[in-house]
Amino acid sequence: MSSDRSRAGETAAIFTSHGALDAATTILAARVAGVDAEANPVVRELLALGELPAALAMVAVVGLCCGAWPIAADAVDAPEWVGLGIATIGAVVAAVNLVVVFA
Repeated sequence: MSSDRSRAGETAAIFTSHGALDAATTILAARVAGVDAEANPVVRELLALGELPAALAMVAVVGLCCGAWPIAADAVDAPEWVGLGIATIGAVVAAVNLVVVFA
């Protein structure tokens, strides 16, 4: 894989699904099911601090990971479908959160 290949699309998809969508739907699900229903203990503690700190922390961590994604993906010569697969997993997590909200 060429090192001049842009991974902007993969990075944006990962950030959107794991950052913005997951943070928003996690907060909505916590409003409906309660903070204790959150499976991730770190996110559960963040939610206990409040919605804004939780959302900011989640988005910041995903942002840092997305900043490293192009370097890491190029280092292992990962094909584009890997990044899009990671983004798809984030979208599935957000969808499950929405099931909690609307069930």
